[in-house]
Amino acid sequence: MIEESLWAGGTDDLDVQPNRARTRGTVAAPRHIGCPLSWFKLVYPIVRGKNELAVAMFLYRQRSVQRSRTIAVANAQLLAELGIDRYAKYRTIRRLAKAGVITVKRNNKRALRITFRQRGG
Repeated sequence: MIEESLWAGGTDDLDVQPNRARTRGTVAAPRHIGCPLSWFKLVYPIVRGKNELAVAMFLYRQRSVQRSRTIAVANAQLLAELGIDRYAKYRTIRRLAKAGVITVKRNNKRALRITFRQRGG
């Protein structure tokens, strides 16, 4: 039966490793939920709705992947990976820029260049 073979591998991508007890003198790892908790707390009150929150988290992910405070995010990339249109991207970027979290540089018809401020991630 197909349903029985679904778990044949024993684990899935959602399995979580148990927390290991910290020993005295060790430092706890920063809390992370797809992005640092500090970034989430910073952008959550700024964005409106799940698509904008997804864009904010995606922007942070791109920052981590590209290992740079300045990134370019193409509309096609968001649409292909998350199904989020360019209008949600623009709204999110506008809100984050207005709040001073990022700065935006436009370069004609090319992807926007986004620079993250030092605070919050």
